[in-house]
Amino acid sequence: MTRAYILSYDIADAKRLRGMHKLAKAFGRPLQYSVFYCLLRREDRVRLAGRVEQIIDARADRVVILDIGPVPDRESWIPPMEVFGRQSPAASPGVIIV
Repeated sequence: MTRAYILSYDIADAKRLRGMHKLAKAFGRPLQYSVFYCLLRREDRVRLAGRVEQIIDARADRVVILDIGPVPDRESWIPPMEVFGRQSPAASPGVIIV
C-alpha cells in the first residue's frame, strides 16, 4: 500500500545538499526549499532511507521522514494538506553582484 510522507532536510555541506536535493526530487514533489511531499510504497520508503544514510553526515546533517498516513487509492485520495499560492519553490536568483 502507498503511504504519504513529508521529507525534510537540513544539510550542512553544499555537495551533500545538492545530492540530498536530487534524491528528494527523485522521490517526491517540493513544497518548500528543503521540504518534499512523497507518495511511497514500503519498498520505496526503505530504499529512500538507505540512500539518505549514504548521502548525509550524521554528525552534521538532519533528515526527517514523517509518515502522514495511508493512501488507499491514488486517484481519489485527498491529501491531508493544501498548498496555496506558488506550487513550487521560487527559482534561486543565483549570484548577484552589486
